[in-house]
Amino acid sequence: MKATSVLDILEETAARYPDKAAFIDDRETYTYGQLMDNARSFGSGLLQALCGETHRPVMLFMDKSVKCVAAMLGTLYSGNFYVPMDVKTPIERLNSILETLGNAFVITTAGELTLLQKAGYTGETAIYEELVEVGQGHDSREALSSIRSGIVDTDLMYVLFTSGSTGVPKGVAVMHRSVVDYIEAFIREVPVDEDDIFGNQAPFYADMSLKDIYMSIKTGATVCIIPQKLFMSPKKLLQFLDDRNVTALMWVPTAYRLISQFDALSKVRPRNLRKFLFSGEAMPISVYRYWIQLYPVAVWIQQYGPTEITGACTSFRLPRVYEEGETIPIGKPFPNTGILLLDEEDEEIAKSDTERTGEICVYGSCLAAGYYNNPEKTKEVFVQNPAVKGYPSLMYRTGDLAKYDADGNLVFISRKDYQIKHAGKRVELGEIEAAAMSIPALKACCCVQNRSKDALCLYYIGEISDREIIEGLSSRLPKYMIPTVYHKQDGLPTLSNGKLDRKQIDGWANESSNV
Repeated sequence: MKATSVLDILEETAARYPDKAAFIDDRETYTYGQLMDNARSFGSGLLQALCGETHRPVMLFMDKSVKCVAAMLGTLYSGNFYVPMDVKTPIERLNSILETLGNAFVITTAGELTLLQKAGYTGETAIYEELVEVGQGHDSREALSSIRSGIVDTDLMYVLFTSGSTGVPKGVAVMHRSVVDYIEAFIREVPVDEDDIFGNQAPFYADMSLKDIYMSIKTGATVCIIPQKLFMSPKKLLQFLDDRNVTALMWVPTAYRLISQFDALSKVRPRNLRKFLFSGEAMPISVYRYWIQLYPVAVWIQQYGPTEITGACTSFRLPRVYEEGETIPIGKPFPNTGILLLDEEDEEIAKSDTERTGEICVYGSCLAAGYYNNPEKTKEVFVQNPAVKGYPSLMYRTGDLAKYDADGNLVFISRKDYQIKHAGKRVELGEIEAAAMSIPALKACCCVQNRSKDALCLYYIGEISDREIIEGLSSRLPKYMIPTVYHKQDGLPTLSNGKLDRKQIDGWANESSNV
């Protein structure tokens, strides 16, 4: 029988592997049996604290840890939905999110309570450890069983907050059904099993963490939570992976690039790595080639999908080594997922038409329920599927541009947000970056526009001169698309989820002293 929620999947795996390590952080380890028991105890304690209320948002002000995973699952046991939060969130953003949620109940740990207080939060909180203790001392089996039997797959499971174009965070609300379907589709596309040990990079408030957390719970694999500080020290990071026998990585390309930038694999090469997944941004060919020369027989998979479609909606298993100047496709839709490529008139682009670029639009059970407490923004991007007549059928407009290759795979081009007017012409900043990254000596880059002077500025990492970059781009781009301003950097800023911080770089380019 198909699972209604991830709790069904957890209990099935805990029954098969009760004593197997499920999640490991730098302080403790939970086996699958302990994970389920702690989740139930927390759910019981939370239910007491909420006086039996259900369907409420429960904010988890907790850094990624085994306790945080138990709190997520325990929140679901209590009949509520969780909202994971960055413990470094400024008070203004925290208050904005709490205002959007309306009646959130805030959970933190004894160790992180001080961080919450330092942030300036003065509202009601509950401590994870205390709720677990309360739950252990109270027999709530009947109440939890009643809640479980009442869960339907369209109930909310979590809300993840992403940045908003207006400066107000958007809460992507995702249902149980979407995650269960995502798990099933992912497992069909990726060879994951109980022998795998995942090296978790993504923070739990980012949708990429779904791969680590729920694919492991489904298969009985182990998740080793990597301390964030190690990503500042590539050699120590690789030693960490080797010491813990990590077999699989599901990272953003920027994390892979940090290793290649410092040639860290020449110093420490983890022996057990055999599966590599990447998504969230384009993988530079030079970075991919650096890794694959040392792991030539490993499985390499690129996936694509915004938070609004529950983690990923396309997958592409790399069949060969890609050369400089090529682009790795993002692949074809997951099972039970539909994708339309629509032109500016909302006409569908045929797979045989490999020259035209369109917006990726996704439909199916993978879609989020919408933006929490934000019907206006929801209506903007969750719209009627133009291919369906006669009844309501929503699709999500991703804002991402792509085209088809000769094999019917989608090839990511750019964000519509990165589409600018320059020199009177429409320019895709992502296309400029893709062309620049095909130059072997260039390790990373970001192209932005100085709007006051209509200048294209390229910020880059690499031992290469501006003239060499210009020469490399001249054979790949029309003259009007070649940047005129170049800034060599030791590093490029990243967000807490590991992706490039384009907003900060855009700020550099548009400071009054620049250009």
